[in-house]
Parts: sequence; C-alpha cells; structure tokens
Amino acid sequence: MITLLFLLPSCRLLESGCSRAGPTDAHSLWYNFTIIHLPRPGQQWCEVQGQVDQKNFLSYDCGTDKVLSVGRLEEQLNATDGWGRQLEMLREVGQRLRLELPGIELEDFTPSGPVRLQARMSCECEADGHSKASWEFGFDGQKFLLFDSNSRKWTVVHAGARRMKEKWEEDRGLTVFFWKVSIGDCRSWLRDFLMRREKRLEPTAPSTVAAGIAQSKNMATTLSPPSCFLILLCFILHCI
Repeated sequence: MITLLFLLPSCRLLESGCSRAGPTDAHSLWYNFTIIHLPRPGQQWCEVQGQVDQKNFLSYDCGTDKVLSVGRLEEQLNATDGWGRQLEMLREVGQRLRLELPGIELEDFTPSGPVRLQARMSCECEADGHSKASWEFGFDGQKFLLFDSNSRKWTVVHAGARRMKEKWEEDRGLTVFFWKVSIGDCRSWLRDFLMRREKRLEPTAPSTVAAGIAQSKNMATTLSPPSCFLILLCFILHCI
C-alpha cells in the first residue's frame, strides 16, 4: 500500500503533465519564436526563447540549429534523447512559420521594419490539475491572433488579422500541427521538466542516519556463531 501511494503522484504527472500536490503547484512552459521574413546578412531568421515558470532556460537559433544558452536544469537534460527531440521539433516549428510568413496578409497595419512574426506557444498546468495550451501570434510587439489548442478555435485580437485568421482556419493541416505540438509535445516537455526538477529536489538521508545504518549492518555481519548462541541462550534464560 505504501508503494502504491508513493507512485500515485507520478502516475498523475504522466497522465496530465500536472502536479496536484497543492494549490501552489501551477506551472507553465513557454516558447517565444521570432521569425524574420527577409533577414539582413548575418542576422538570425529564427530565434526561440524558452521559459519554465516564466524563467528563461533556453536561447536557441533554430535557423542554424545552435543552442545559445541553457539553464542549469537543462544542462542535465542536454544529454537525453528527449532534449534532442525537443530541439528538432522547435526547429520544425520555426521552418513551418517561415513558410507561412510570406503569405500572411495584414490589413491596416504597416510594419516599422522587416516583417517579424512573433509567436508564443504555451502549455500550462493549473493548480486544480487541469491543463491548457495556446498560441499567440503578433507583429511589432502587438498581438494579432490567438489559437486555443484545447478548443481548436481561432480568435482575432487585432483587426488586421482577419484575413490571416480566415486563411489559417481553413488550413486544417496547419491547425492540426499547432494543436499537436502544443497539446502533445509541449505538455510532454513540461512533464519532463517537472519530473527532473522533482527528482533533483528529493531529500537525501542525513549522513548520521546513513552512518548508523551502515554501523548496524557491520555489527550484524561481524557477529560470530558462538556470540549468536550466547545471545540466544541469555534471552531464553531471561524469559524462564
């Protein structure tokens, strides 16, 4: 029974990607993409900033597949297969956004410079155990279009995104792609981060306790058969 109770939190974590241990256990994972349609020579056309619980952990050039910086926790994940798959998927998202960028028609909006598509993919675990995922798309720091991954609904935020919404809404393949990455991949990555963090924070036995256990084991293994016989005999005589 103790083992079963111990495993229940991990099972829930695997099912939803969320921890339900208490009201303060809300967590989030964000990826901020910046895609430039016509970059200048030497300029990055695709950059990703990753945040766990609103703290930066990753800066990634998805155009050249170069990790610019990572946090301490992510250094541990760097050697895992999951980390490599994550970077591969981020690169795929960047390439997909780059392909869509030239066809975007914005109304009543003139960019201040080279067209920059800013996209945020987020997945969140709420304190009550429920999860949600979404996409935000914008230009020049302004939000234009939202995609609710849970309901698969598009919402216009800026009037200039009406044609953009119509086109992307009709593209079933694009909608499924955004839904799959945010609901599936992002939640899986968040789960991995939380499990890795939980493992790192697990308490360890104090050195005095460990030493006592080791000493007891040594005493048990060093008792000779005659000593064991005398102890048993004394116990019997005492009981009589």
